[in-house]
Amino acid sequence: MEKPQEGREEYREEEVQLLFRAVGKMHKACLRKEMDRRGLAEVGQPFILFMLRDQGDGADWDQKQFAEALGVSPATVAISIKRMERAELVTRIPDPRDLRRNRIAITEKGHRLVDDCIRAFRHVDMGMFRGFSLEERKELAGYYHRMVRNLEELGVQPPKFMKQEEVH
Repeated sequence: MEKPQEGREEYREEEVQLLFRAVGKMHKACLRKEMDRRGLAEVGQPFILFMLRDQGDGADWDQKQFAEALGVSPATVAISIKRMERAELVTRIPDPRDLRRNRIAITEKGHRLVDDCIRAFRHVDMGMFRGFSLEERKELAGYYHRMVRNLEELGVQPPKFMKQEEVH
């Protein structure tokens, strides 16, 4: 993709879409690289661990509920949980009220990896936003909130974790 020239006034509609996609892919690649560098490749779906940690010991979620909260398929969650279980990051606990159902609990190793994940995310995000003022970051957040609302109007619901973090 061609870099815009200094002081260039020309605007191409597809440039914003290309840049948006490029930033998303580059951010994901940078996170993956940072996670690998820290030995965190075994965390297939870190948000599952974040949610388990935030719920505490009273967690009463199953795979379907995680899928709904994250906006992914139940199959994706099932694969991630199996990987995390093999890596001893989570454990399944039979639900005493319904033996057909398993509750997912985070292990001590999972707690340690969550902290490492948070440090990795912060490192990447701080690097990505280096040179941005607080005002610029607030403005960008406003644009993203507007895009989320626009996508909702197109019939797509944001993941539930976003709704919990929204600032009104």
